[in-house]
Amino acid sequence: MSWSDPIEDEIRDDQGISIKNPDTGLFMRYRLAGAYDSNIALLLATGATRAESFERITEILRKTTLRGIDLATNREFLYGLSAWFVYREVWAKPTTKFVVPYLTLVGELAAEAQSIDFDYAFQRIASQATAGATKVGDAAVAATRHALDLKETLLERPITMLVEEPHFLSAWLSQHRLDFSIEAGRVAWRRNPVEILGETYHCLQMDDRPGEPAAHRIWDHDQHLLETALSFYRKLTARIDRALAWEELDEQLRRTEPAFGFSPDVWQRIRAAHAGHQTGLQILDFLPLIAMRVGFFDLHVNDDLTITIPERLMEPMHQDAMRKILVPPPATRSDEIVAAMGGTFYAQEAPHLAPFVSAGTHFKQGDPLYIIEVMKMFNKVYATFSGTIDEILVQESGVVVRKGQPLFKVTPDDLVIEEDPQDRIRRMQTCTEKYLENLL
Repeated sequence: MSWSDPIEDEIRDDQGISIKNPDTGLFMRYRLAGAYDSNIALLLATGATRAESFERITEILRKTTLRGIDLATNREFLYGLSAWFVYREVWAKPTTKFVVPYLTLVGELAAEAQSIDFDYAFQRIASQATAGATKVGDAAVAATRHALDLKETLLERPITMLVEEPHFLSAWLSQHRLDFSIEAGRVAWRRNPVEILGETYHCLQMDDRPGEPAAHRIWDHDQHLLETALSFYRKLTARIDRALAWEELDEQLRRTEPAFGFSPDVWQRIRAAHAGHQTGLQILDFLPLIAMRVGFFDLHVNDDLTITIPERLMEPMHQDAMRKILVPPPATRSDEIVAAMGGTFYAQEAPHLAPFVSAGTHFKQGDPLYIIEVMKMFNKVYATFSGTIDEILVQESGVVVRKGQPLFKVTPDDLVIEEDPQDRIRRMQTCTEKYLENLL
């Protein structure tokens, strides 16, 4: 295999998978029928030290781009896992029982993060900031509203993407675990949140990359806002003749009395710029608070390099529940059973045996329903609830089905009551308000 020219690669047929080398920008082509992780491993390189090797692997996993049909890889999981070690201790000594509890922990992160309405949160933060500006005057109110209107997508987009990909949220928390503290339920940043925001875009590979589709990069007006803020703090830091911790700099910038040798007029303009650049960034506080709410840092490396695993992460039923959060079953109606994965469908265990179920069969939770074969692996699929088969939708064995394809019409023993959309909105807003109590 060799790295191909990306333009030439684009005009080939789209069967298989393309893997982009993050260093050269070229693509490697594969034609695969199943798992891809062993091929992704071909991209990884070793370093001069263990730490360098981990850092190299983590960076490549972060930047690698996969394209193809119905891809199902562990890239995000591997990135989050390798980042966990990079930002804690690469010489840690995990045992074979580490991975499932780690995944359970990421599932807890996902469940908590998905219970929050971040758009609602931003609007509440914006309302509070605007109300606070009324004490200064109409001009301050107008400036605050304008800044918040401009920054909405800059702030909400990366937060939403982290929530949608909890393995990246895990990596983000590992990377920034020393950048904040939580005191009395409130987040205190040890570094400038504007810098944290820029690194968040980098974590998500959403940097300003000309030529990339808008969905895969920071938007132009957001990039302008971010770079303007970063440039402001770079220039301000260069003007100050001594190193200051972020907490001290922020405290100084909140005072009305001029500092660092600036005139009163210039100092007021600097304070106004600082307030504008920091406006709305409280939404970043949600991420550390989510971590603390679920006990994300309870899974940690000890001084002897062993790993402490909280008991709750070892509980089988909890592990299974969190696995379903990370890898939700296919969307389905309450009166049907759909294929749990794509592959070859078999109604019975062997040709001479009767099907597991037929029309009129009553099944119980845990009963086998069918088999899906993927790459010579025969996966028996069990019922997740009890009910009665009303109709068989796939009439013969040996046919290929896609993930989520309806296989049986059923009548569940227990009526499934779907959550009303308005009830869901209210539930999420109630959860969001509990977080906002520590932000506003």
